[in-house]
Amino acid sequence: MDGVEVLQYGRDRADRLAMLRSQRNLLFTLCAEITAMRRHLIALDPSEFWSSKSQRAYSRCVAEMVQDLGVVLHDLQEALASVRGQIQLEEHLCQA
Repeated sequence: MDGVEVLQYGRDRADRLAMLRSQRNLLFTLCAEITAMRRHLIALDPSEFWSSKSQRAYSRCVAEMVQDLGVVLHDLQEALASVRGQIQLEEHLCQA
C-alpha cells in the first residue's frame, strides 16, 4: 500500500487513534458524571430519625444504588485504562 497501514475494518492508524481518543473522552465524561451522581446520592444521608418502613426502604434503595454505581465506576475505569493503553500503543506504532 502507499505507506498507510490499514487495520481491521479498513481504518488507518490515524483514524483508529482519533476514534480511541474520542472513546477516552466519552468514558472520562461518563465517569465524571456518574461520580458526581454517586456523591449526590451519598449526600442524601437520611435523618437518623427516619423510622417508618417506607423511609428505611428508601434508605436501603439509595445505599444499593450507591453500591451499584461503585461497580459501574470500577468497570468504566477499567475500560478507560484499556483505551488509554491502546492509545499509547497506537501512538508508539505511528511513530515507528
